[in-house]
Amino acid sequence: MGSIIFLIVILVLLLIGGAICGLISLSRVQELSRKLGELENQMGVLRRHLKRDQEGPISRPVDKVAEEPPAAGELSSPVPEMPAQATPFPASELPTPFDKEEVVSPPPAPRPLSLEIKLGTRWLNWVGMVMMLAGIGFFLKYAYDNAWIGPTGRLAIGTLLGVAALAVGERFRRRHWDILFQVLTGGGIAAFYLCVFFSFQVYHLSDQTLSMVLAILVTALAVVLAVAYDAAPIAILGLIGGFLSPVLLSTGANHPYALFTYIAVLDLVAMGAAYFRRWRALDLLCFLGTALLYQGWYRKFYAPDQMMPGLIYTSLFYLMFLLIPTLHSLVRRLPETKEGLAMVALNAAFSFFCYYDMLFQDYRYLLGFVVLGQALPVLLLFHLWMTRVGSDSRTAASLLIIALGLVTIAIPIQLRLYGVPIAWSMEGAVLVFVGIRFRQTICRAAGIVALILAGGGLLFRLPLHTEFFVPLFNVPFGSWAFVIAMAAGSAALLSRDQESKDQWHRIFVGAASLPAFALACLLLSLEVSQFWTLNHPIPHYRTYKTGSMVVLWSLIPAITALALQRRGPRKWMPLSWVCLGIGALTLLNGLFRYNLPSPWLVVNATFTPKVVFAACLWWCARLSRDSNFKLAADVQALAGHGVLALLLAFELERWGRYSDLITPKMCISLISAAWAVQAFVVIWFGLVARNRLLRYLGFALFFLSIGKTVILDMSELEKVYRIVSFAASGFLLLAAGYFYQRYSGRLLEGPQAEERK
Repeated sequence: MGSIIFLIVILVLLLIGGAICGLISLSRVQELSRKLGELENQMGVLRRHLKRDQEGPISRPVDKVAEEPPAAGELSSPVPEMPAQATPFPASELPTPFDKEEVVSPPPAPRPLSLEIKLGTRWLNWVGMVMMLAGIGFFLKYAYDNAWIGPTGRLAIGTLLGVAALAVGERFRRRHWDILFQVLTGGGIAAFYLCVFFSFQVYHLSDQTLSMVLAILVTALAVVLAVAYDAAPIAILGLIGGFLSPVLLSTGANHPYALFTYIAVLDLVAMGAAYFRRWRALDLLCFLGTALLYQGWYRKFYAPDQMMPGLIYTSLFYLMFLLIPTLHSLVRRLPETKEGLAMVALNAAFSFFCYYDMLFQDYRYLLGFVVLGQALPVLLLFHLWMTRVGSDSRTAASLLIIALGLVTIAIPIQLRLYGVPIAWSMEGAVLVFVGIRFRQTICRAAGIVALILAGGGLLFRLPLHTEFFVPLFNVPFGSWAFVIAMAAGSAALLSRDQESKDQWHRIFVGAASLPAFALACLLLSLEVSQFWTLNHPIPHYRTYKTGSMVVLWSLIPAITALALQRRGPRKWMPLSWVCLGIGALTLLNGLFRYNLPSPWLVVNATFTPKVVFAACLWWCARLSRDSNFKLAADVQALAGHGVLALLLAFELERWGRYSDLITPKMCISLISAAWAVQAFVVIWFGLVARNRLLRYLGFALFFLSIGKTVILDMSELEKVYRIVSFAASGFLLLAAGYFYQRYSGRLLEGPQAEERK
């Protein structure tokens, strides 16, 4: 019995090996036949030209223009006449290897098949082959049940039927009946797989190793046939059988090296097919088969002692499926398809998932280096692609994005706490520099994304402090400052780049500078706020905190406006206005806590910090006016005077409550006088500066003072305080009218001298 099995195996190997050798020889013969046909075509053209010349010279009319005397300055030496024998062909009739008149036009594109033709030529044949295989299987089972034929005989019959199907299919191929050729060849391949399966699983005539080798040979035969005859269905059928074989031939034992080596051999067969053909369905089938078999093994057999084969073969499959989708395009220097790029990305994601399953729980730090190792071959493939193909920017950009994505994922795996945003910001700055240096838009975009991720990493780790800290000199503040510096440096590099000012330039500059500015403002606000909250929770600390915040948000818009007016693009001046809006909200929040028990008027921790914001408004108004934003300047100047008037009212009311020198009602009466003083000063400056807006503002403040005196003081205050309020306001109104009457003509000198700013 053993000798018979050995002979059957040898017969199958000879048949498969002979078929493969025959196919290779047939491919060489076809190539030689094609070249011989081209030579015969050229010889036919030469024979026709020779025959045409032997029948006699072609009479041509003499060009009369050539007989005219040459023009002045031209050479008029006689040209010797060539004998007739020297030119066997006229110049226009000289033979060429491919005469234009003899080139055969390509055949028209085939018409699409109708549903009837598809049903009659394809589906009937495929369904018929499946039915016939089922019938043969039922017959063999019936013969086995009745002891007509032994196991060896059944396998021999199945093998012979497979060989016969291949032979008949080859005959149909030569007649150009492609559908029948593919159906019969696929049926023969399926018969071989059935024989291998029955030999191992049912009859137990061959061991697992021999059966796997036979399955690999059958798969190789199918792929070689498909590549040689450009028949993708045969290769797909062969690979389906190849990936089903480990499931059908499984013994339930764990043999990872044997299983994964078998899968790798199948993938190598697919890689060989990818060298010659761009069959995306075949590539996808290999990837899905590999992924399913690997995950099946992992879910059933994986344990910590199985880490070595898991890592080795995961890495091997990852490298193979980087090449399989791109090998055909690399060899022929063709642009890659979207399907191929999607498979490269899917392969990277699947491999990362496998590494994550094996390493994250116990070897997290090793996982970070492994993911960085994943990115390295993609970068090498990117370099190879740029060297060989180069012009296909879509593929190169996709490979670079995949590599950068792996590097970005590796950072949070490898690092902890503030190391993650710091590393992301460094990566972003380096990518921006590389994108500027090599004119790569995708690198600049990836750098911006990394910087945004770094900012998000900082926000994710809030609050900034949870215990006592040294202001400015602490790890959180330093980490934030480093990320902000990287973003600001990237923005500076982008803004100074004069050669890459494409449609994305402004977007990249804004995407780098605005987050850096926002993070800097947030960092300073958190540091100041938590200084009072955590370090100095003294009585009335909220008042000191709001005062510090008002000063901070007075300095931020003032410095921002100055920087934009001096060095930056003035069109970004509205950024300072946004900061002024935040400062105004901070000031309003501070007015709700305007109750510091200090007997000092104006010179205290409540009024002094807040009046800084009014000065900031006037400063920003001046800078906006210098930048030709006149309307914004007027609004800011008016807002500054409005803030000052509001602060004077709050301060006098507070002073009356905590001072021993004056009563609260007297302070309320002094509010009208304070507004009148402010109105007097504003009108005076309006006259000196010839600024009509300031003068009108002074009038408005006077009217406000008058309204408060008449409406509120008359009803709320006693007679003594009314006298103070009315007398002070009236005196200031008369003084203002006197100066306005005496100096207005000299200062204004007519409407032509008025500067309407």
